[in-house]
Amino acid sequence: MAQPDQISVSSRDHSAAAASSSSNHTSFPVREEYDHDHDQRLRQLEFRQPEIEQQQREYIEISNRGNYFGFNDVASVRDDTWSCVVVVLTFWFFVSMTMILGVYGAMSLTLGPKCSVLLQPTPIFVQSIKVEQLYDTNPGLILYGLYTSPPLDVAETWNRTLNFSVSPDSHKDIMYFLNEGSQINISYRVNSPISSVFLVIAQGSESLSQWLENPTRPNTTLSWNVIQGSGFVQQSIFTSASYYVAVGNLNSEEVEVQLTLRVRSFMYNTTEAYYKCTFTDSKCSLSILFPNGNAVVLNSLGPEEGSYSEEWNVKVSYGPRWATYILGIGMLFCFFFLL
Repeated sequence: MAQPDQISVSSRDHSAAAASSSSNHTSFPVREEYDHDHDQRLRQLEFRQPEIEQQQREYIEISNRGNYFGFNDVASVRDDTWSCVVVVLTFWFFVSMTMILGVYGAMSLTLGPKCSVLLQPTPIFVQSIKVEQLYDTNPGLILYGLYTSPPLDVAETWNRTLNFSVSPDSHKDIMYFLNEGSQINISYRVNSPISSVFLVIAQGSESLSQWLENPTRPNTTLSWNVIQGSGFVQQSIFTSASYYVAVGNLNSEEVEVQLTLRVRSFMYNTTEAYYKCTFTDSKCSLSILFPNGNAVVLNSLGPEEGSYSEEWNVKVSYGPRWATYILGIGMLFCFFFLL
């Protein structure tokens, strides 16, 4: 009976040992699988980390490029702004110079007896006007200021006789300012039985220059005549402007000429004037009212009105309204920046 117990005990020990051995044998593959999975995860992390770093580098590069392009855009906008500034300043400079030196630049006028000149500058660009008598201080000029443009309804007649000699291949001329509706009547006498000369009436200096370039052309002046002996020439005035009465001699000898001018001129009505200046110190000034403006009339007297002169030379100059030009620059800047 003792042997079976020993056999069963030994068999149980053998079974336990076998189970233990079996369990030990089964635990080794699990450990190997764990180590294998862990190594794979590490390798995946190792492979994934360079990809993340590469993505980060690409993102940084894209950000840098965006910042670079943004900086270039800002610089481009800044350059365009300065270009607009230069264009605006250049444009307004030429406009200002055209108005100050061109349209409203200083000008010279020659007035005869009973002459009337209307000066009506734009109040936006002109702040004042000054008329200065040149060469002499003969009395007879009057400057008027009126709130509105006066009517041209005062008719006056004056006479003047001129005696002069014209050298060979030369000319003599005299200028008058005449208003619309006036009329020139010229009686002439050429003191040469065989010589003839040219008698012309030219509107403005350009017409006179064209005639001097080619005296034989009749279509360069308002009136063109070849005169000899005695005669009469009449010409109506259709535009208020300066007119030249000229005599040209193309002969080889000097010719003496006598001209008697009878002029019927129209003058502006100055009965409503609020300002009057008689050139006691050879110059008169008047402010231009803003924004409605005003009219300025320059008149000359006739011999029967106490004048001792038959001709006056004056210089007319305008004072610019600087506020307009400064405001114009500001408005142009705003216009360009709002576009």
